[in-house]
Amino acid sequence: MKQILCLSFAQENLNYEEEVELLGRRAKLIHYSCNFDTELTESLIKKYDGVVDVICITGLPPKIKFKKGFFLHPDSFRIKTSAKHTPIVDGQVFKDVYIPWAMRRFYLKNPQFLTKKKIGFYTGALQKTFVEVLEELENKLIMADPYFLMKLPFTLNGNKSLEKFLKILTPVLKNLKIKKSSVGNFDSHYRKYNRALDEFLSSDILVGNEANISFLDLKHLKNKTLILDIVTPQFFEKLKEAGLKEAMICLPTDKHPFINYSIIEAFIQLRKGEGRIVKEDDIIWAIDELQLHPEVVKLNDDLDKTVRFAFVIHPLSSKYLFKHPLLKPVAKYSKPFEKVAEDLMALSPGFFYGFINGIVSEKNGRRVQGLIYTVTETPKKLVESEPEVVYKKILRLCEKADNEGAKIIGLGAYTKIVGDAGVTIARLSPIPVTTGNSLSAASTLWAAKLAVEKIDLVKKEGMQFKGVAMVIGATGSIGAVSAKVLALSWDEIIIVAPRAYKLLELKDDILKINPKVKIDISTKADDHTHRADLIITTTSSRGETILDIMKVKPGAVICDVSRPFDIKEEEAIQRPDVMVIASGEVQLPGHIDMKIDIGLEGNIVYACLAETALLAMEGKFESFTLSRNINYEKVLEIDRLSKEHGVRLSQIMGHNGFLTDEEFRLCRELALKKLNSAS
Repeated sequence: MKQILCLSFAQENLNYEEEVELLGRRAKLIHYSCNFDTELTESLIKKYDGVVDVICITGLPPKIKFKKGFFLHPDSFRIKTSAKHTPIVDGQVFKDVYIPWAMRRFYLKNPQFLTKKKIGFYTGALQKTFVEVLEELENKLIMADPYFLMKLPFTLNGNKSLEKFLKILTPVLKNLKIKKSSVGNFDSHYRKYNRALDEFLSSDILVGNEANISFLDLKHLKNKTLILDIVTPQFFEKLKEAGLKEAMICLPTDKHPFINYSIIEAFIQLRKGEGRIVKEDDIIWAIDELQLHPEVVKLNDDLDKTVRFAFVIHPLSSKYLFKHPLLKPVAKYSKPFEKVAEDLMALSPGFFYGFINGIVSEKNGRRVQGLIYTVTETPKKLVESEPEVVYKKILRLCEKADNEGAKIIGLGAYTKIVGDAGVTIARLSPIPVTTGNSLSAASTLWAAKLAVEKIDLVKKEGMQFKGVAMVIGATGSIGAVSAKVLALSWDEIIIVAPRAYKLLELKDDILKINPKVKIDISTKADDHTHRADLIITTTSSRGETILDIMKVKPGAVICDVSRPFDIKEEEAIQRPDVMVIASGEVQLPGHIDMKIDIGLEGNIVYACLAETALLAMEGKFESFTLSRNINYEKVLEIDRLSKEHGVRLSQIMGHNGFLTDEEFRLCRELALKKLNSAS
């Protein structure tokens, strides 16, 4: 069996032998901790030189590259070149390829986590791969190299400052011994005496390396976020004890215990064979083979601390404007002034509207508070405005929410329709953004299912409805995902939208999910409403007629997701034998205290608002739902999170509030009479 000698230069008290299989090779790892002892490290290399197949070393200062040169500490050079027969690897080739790729990959999925932040490096010199990537992502970098390496009371800002520092101090750094006692004290107690330390410790995120910071007093990491290239179980426990909030670990080892960058490189070297150098292509292959990617791990999630989220609403019509405290006195006489008020209020920059208090998760007991902001445009004004104008308003509210400690912000109603449906706002916002459409879709289907069951005119076998469901506006974000989910529980679905080619594309997507479902496509709803048992409307018609309600099948349920409603109240009144419901608004868990008027009764909230609150309860601060394409899997995930945290469908609502069981009973009776008389 092949043998690999593993030396951890900066670690202590971890010696073992372990057989490991990796990248199609099995080898015995012989691991020693060297505790910064250069003589011990050299003696172990000489002892095993020619005996083992590869020697890998971690914790030594790497080669530091800068313009027109590089610096490698003499002790590092001597140790890394001390073997005469066995190849020595230090994982740096692997890191140089993997870290930039991993950081960019993580950024694409979690842009708010790694952009426009103040990021502090204990030593940028020893982590240049991180410096270059994080600077590209528009972050402000604070590097404590002068303090960390030489106890000098100042920091560096950006890569250029670091390069100058390294160039000037290379002769000094050559003579510094690699030992822990030379490193500055990062205890937060010293920050009031040291402006440089204060600036570093005020960073949003810190970047470290276990080899360089494991011996520090880690109390300053309480409630902080730390980026690490890798972490051992022993150091993980130390971070947890120190009160670290979360760690982004570039190379999680839960799937591959006993590995680090140098060990992976050692296994690649085994595959390559003696005398062959590990190249970038080998690293790319190994990353793909091992399916490596960074992860954020929560260490100390303070459930006792109230978490804030923010949400942006707007008036749903010009009539809603008169709910503003300044306009309430003339609300009774609003009709002649609505147009003027609509134009004038659109000039407002938006403002803080109020709080939602008392939200408590049933899953983990976390308390959550909502900060509600409003822009003053009606749907008409939002659609007519240039997207950039609306973006600017909403981004100003995002900044206000961030300053007030909100961890995520949701977009309500037409604020999530403008432009590219939240994508640009999320890219520029200091905190994650969600449109809430995943839970809007899920709750719509909750309400639709319950309403169909209450009317009780559609046969059901197990979980399968033996009837026809229709989605109008099926190629929109909520419509498309509703159609996909309905395809799992209905025998036949009809998808309706203006553009036929988009309907054909959606049909293909649905058939991949359930090849057995029957699908009809149409650009005209009225051609099929006479046979649909359930109709979901999710359009941006702004009050335009989307169907002739007189043609709808008796006993059908129409679930109206759109705001303003697609089905006007006067239309619904014409068909008492058809049940028109106002989609699925939801109830938040806890004793809700909401003294603001968001257009719903009691403690009911919009599903898109509830999604934002739900993500705060879960501690999932990411742009969960964006753009006009809702991920099918995310709807299923938010459905699961709702059940866990206690977000539930409220009573089914119609145009004028809650719908009673008596109303459902009367609707069913009238529908049966019509159906019987027609047969």
